[in-house]
Amino acid sequence: MNKNPDSVGYMIVRVTTARGAIPLEGATVTVSDYFPEDVKERGNAIYTLTTNSSGLTDKFSLPAPPRELSQSPGNGKSYLTYNIAVAKDGYYQQNYINAPVFDGITSIQNADMIPISDNGQTDRFDPYGNIFFETENGNLEGNGGGSNA
Repeated sequence: MNKNPDSVGYMIVRVTTARGAIPLEGATVTVSDYFPEDVKERGNAIYTLTTNSSGLTDKFSLPAPPRELSQSPGNGKSYLTYNIAVAKDGYYQQNYINAPVFDGITSIQNADMIPISDNGQTDRFDPYGNIFFETENGNLEGNGGGSNA
């Protein structure tokens, strides 16, 4: 998939609550290979990180196709996708599916955690405490997957 092993993108995960107003320290962030729902074998965990007092993970690298692929049409995808799970006791787990990574670009993945109600009742979210978000990669392919996204 990635012909150049030196082609990497970077990511930092920023975890907050209160609609982004309060950073969350101690959240566990797990990054894994992207896997479509119809694949029986799930993605392999690549990183497990913990957020600091600013709600940020350390910057980490992930394989990505060379940026040259985005410079001409028909060269294939110029990004790779990954899954990111963010968990902290007392909050719904956030699952980001199909998050793109581009060669040489540092992406910030925001995760705004929602507290689980103390009244023991389930609400509009998954009763198991999971919320899923999926990136719409159709837009990325539509503009040639340019690395300035």
